[in-house]
Amino acid sequence: MAESKNEFLSFDLTRNLKIIEDKMKQTADLKRRKLTFHGKAIILLYLDTIADKESIELHIISPINKQKSESIENTLDTKQFSIMTTYQDISDSLAEGNTILIMEDCNIAYSITTLSDEKRAINESLNEKVTMGSHDGFVENASTNISLLRKRLRTPELKVEYQTYGTETNVEVAICYLESKVDPTVLHSIKSRLEKIKNEDLINSRQIQEALEDYPYSPFPQSLRTERPDRAAFNLLNGNTVIFLEHEPSALITPISFYSFLRSPEDYNSRWFVNFFYYSLRLLAFILSVTLPAFYIAVNAYHSAILPVSTFYTLKLSVLNVPFHPFVEAVMMQIVLELLKEASVRLPSAVAQTIGTVGAIVIGSAIVQTNFISNTMVVVIAITAVSSFVIPIGEMSTTIRLMSFPLIFLAAMFGFIGIAFGLMVYTTHLVKLTSAGIAYVEAPKIFQSFLNKQPKNGKGQDTNAHE
Repeated sequence: MAESKNEFLSFDLTRNLKIIEDKMKQTADLKRRKLTFHGKAIILLYLDTIADKESIELHIISPINKQKSESIENTLDTKQFSIMTTYQDISDSLAEGNTILIMEDCNIAYSITTLSDEKRAINESLNEKVTMGSHDGFVENASTNISLLRKRLRTPELKVEYQTYGTETNVEVAICYLESKVDPTVLHSIKSRLEKIKNEDLINSRQIQEALEDYPYSPFPQSLRTERPDRAAFNLLNGNTVIFLEHEPSALITPISFYSFLRSPEDYNSRWFVNFFYYSLRLLAFILSVTLPAFYIAVNAYHSAILPVSTFYTLKLSVLNVPFHPFVEAVMMQIVLELLKEASVRLPSAVAQTIGTVGAIVIGSAIVQTNFISNTMVVVIAITAVSSFVIPIGEMSTTIRLMSFPLIFLAAMFGFIGIAFGLMVYTTHLVKLTSAGIAYVEAPKIFQSFLNKQPKNGKGQDTNAHE
């Protein structure tokens, strides 16, 4: 039966039921319960897979059977219901996990909130572990995630705005910000970009990232995905916006700077000089992971004369029986590294660590003994891999590893000149990038957050203050 999308319910219970079931046809988990209320037939409809059956029994069926009131609204043991008048609204409400109550000789329906509230316990983030600081992480429920933020930011300045996206998914997106900290222009820009995808069916937060990106073809992430409430809270205090997608255990932070990807939540709990040291170490790790293989190839192929004599002979002896050009060696080892990393991720956690460690040792020893790869190249790639894993955010860590491939090619073709050209292109691109209209890289701010955290003397005054 073809019905208008906005057709209203009639007083005929049988007709109403037929149209609703036609709209939900081939939905095997649609359940029907028939009750009687003061001589009138009542039908309850709900999806068995997502509705809370205990709540239905306790707050709907049991009160109706007792019939303590003449009014159905006063009889229900809950105030979380709404009145609906169209078939389309009813089918949408069923899909959201609500229970629909329709009555004989009545042209309205009651949509009662009965969505099963099964939540995963709050546990530590698996991807952003720390040795100091809180050990809670976001879960797949946006309301729970926002509560974790509110426990840290107990201020009415923390604003939360909900929007529903998609014609089929109807998924909620929560936008959080501190009204006193956020830039209104940036906030308006973020909302405008999200408004453009309002009708898209959102399945994952990557779709939101794409909508927010100023440069979609850039290899660098322009929003930061985190599973840690403390990181999200600190970014809110810095004027950034935090976005939650229902059913995802992470938050998107925007706008964001390149340097934020080098920060760890532990930095906020460390003394300033320890903080400064590890931040500098991560910056060094970034440089090594991008340039070290290319530097080795350039020295080996073109610029070995710059090496001390003893180092020169050691290098040449290590590659004496290797049949491949250093470029081929580097690419092969990088691919092997990525294969081992991917295998360790896909395997069950009980064996992943063993496979990663044993696989690296066995493969590394075998390829050196068979003279496929020089032992020096194995050391170079190992240092490169360890350096990339130092980066706290996995998305940026992967980007950095992939950035080494173009430099490897340029070093094999042109030596140091090729590396210089590649770094110039990378630097120009980074300086050009923006995140939600805000500069991605600002050179003077590399160490600004640390320089601003000067230690104070016992009287709570800056040590640099003058009497």
